[in-house]
Amino acid sequence: MILIEKLEIAEFRGIKTLTLDLNKKSFGIAGPNGTGKSGIVDAIEFALTGSITRLGGAGTAEISVKAHAPHVDFTKNPEKAIVKLTARAPKGCR
Repeated sequence: MILIEKLEIAEFRGIKTLTLDLNKKSFGIAGPNGTGKSGIVDAIEFALTGSITRLGGAGTAEISVKAHAPHVDFTKNPEKAIVKLTARAPKGCR
């Protein structure tokens, strides 16, 4: 288990800028369609693993990158894309 302390996202998956200071608290993500919920989850996965599994390979429900990439990954400044996650393992966790 890890505790996410802070998440910073910029120019990633349609999110212009977002900083979450979680202070070791649990959090939930809710909102209408198209507001960036999946982008936040994808940013966390990307920070931890370097990839976004739901957008490629098995289990993608036949998502077409050609059809969905302009919506899913569009950014005017891809060189400015940032995902920064600060986390720690609680004492006693391996």
